[in-house]
Amino acid sequence: MKITVVGTGYVGLVTGAILSDRGNEVTCVDINKKIIDNLNDGKIHIFEPGLKEIVSKNVSNGNLSFTTNLDGCVKDSQVIFLAVGTPSGEDGSFNLKYLKSAACDIGKAIKGLDGFRVVVCKSTVPQGTYLEVEKVINRELSGTERWAYVSNPEFLAEGSAVRDFSKPNRIVIGSNNFDAIEVMKELYHPFNIQRDRIFSGSCSDAELTKLFSNTALANRIAMVNEFARIADSTPGADMDNIRRMVCEDKRIGYSFMFPSPGYGGSCFPKDVQGLVAKSLDFGFSPLLVSQIHESNEAHKIYLAKKVSSIVDCENATVGVWGLTFKPNTDDMRDSASIPIITHLLNKGVKVKVYDPKDVKAREIFGERVEFCSDKYDVANGSDALVLLTEWREFDTPDFNKLYDEMKGNVVFDFRNRWLCKAANRAGLSYYGVGRNYPLKN
Repeated sequence: MKITVVGTGYVGLVTGAILSDRGNEVTCVDINKKIIDNLNDGKIHIFEPGLKEIVSKNVSNGNLSFTTNLDGCVKDSQVIFLAVGTPSGEDGSFNLKYLKSAACDIGKAIKGLDGFRVVVCKSTVPQGTYLEVEKVINRELSGTERWAYVSNPEFLAEGSAVRDFSKPNRIVIGSNNFDAIEVMKELYHPFNIQRDRIFSGSCSDAELTKLFSNTALANRIAMVNEFARIADSTPGADMDNIRRMVCEDKRIGYSFMFPSPGYGGSCFPKDVQGLVAKSLDFGFSPLLVSQIHESNEAHKIYLAKKVSSIVDCENATVGVWGLTFKPNTDDMRDSASIPIITHLLNKGVKVKVYDPKDVKAREIFGERVEFCSDKYDVANGSDALVLLTEWREFDTPDFNKLYDEMKGNVVFDFRNRWLCKAANRAGLSYYGVGRNYPLKN
């Protein structure tokens, strides 16, 4: 098929790259000329394992191209994906101005054309968005054009997006048009050969499926972290033991039930807040969902205060391992490192940091923190060390080396990754999330 993808962020670029890798002729469009020029030069602006190689291969074989000219590629495409940003507004609601602008441009581009076209929304949107997008596109048409709208939400996790798209556990297609659903089934056939992964329903079904999925996962993270704070206040409690015993219940399971500094990234914070805001517009106040994000943000500050309550902030130096909101990405959006480090800086603490992908973090923190090129450089002269992001290279630290390098002896394992016995044995005082402080056994 000939396909246009509007937007070259995580979702758009991954979508375009993988679909081109399955033999489709894909053109990715973006209004940012610098991004398009870089992509045409083989430079991609996001870090996602495996993506650069797929992009390079399919540009070379002619299946994938990049342009700022929307009209030219839309006219030749059967399927047009909308994958533009829908950032949060000041009140937490979804900002749909980029989506509506792109939809308007698509309407103008297909005006008067023959043939049937499918406009597919990949962007995460609030419930009821399909009505607004259809109205925007139809406003530009003469009424003779044949087209249909599809809601096809993405379920990609940063750091594993290529794998998630290539081997999806489900493909959700929402449309009120039978022909559009058939086109999408044909497009996704290569991903559906081994077993049927396609679920179809209405546009509203698809929109709410995405929002429900992310809200459920965000809720699990917020819940386990809030329970970790309860464990902190309970003598003799160890959240790691509690978690394991609870998660063995098959009705609950282990996924997204691990204490952490809290969720971040581009999806959970935006989607939870946006769902609440749109629900209020529709006259319903979701009591449970409205507390998820508040609990998550409170947890980040709770951990920041935990560090400053244990470390003597006056003339103290704290080292931080990991800045991105999760490993295998360079994304800093809503990362827990931002409020935690900001809190320490406001307390007068000198902060040293190391992250394997720190480019975007440098733009945020600038010269307020000392960026190190090695994880043990961070430890050198530090009174305490904080683990915030679980990059693999942090999994097995040399605790004896940390003890020798550090000025102090306190380690905060805010991912509960390390063996407290090993840290204590080396002379370090170990602190985890929901594990009574300091844990000595």
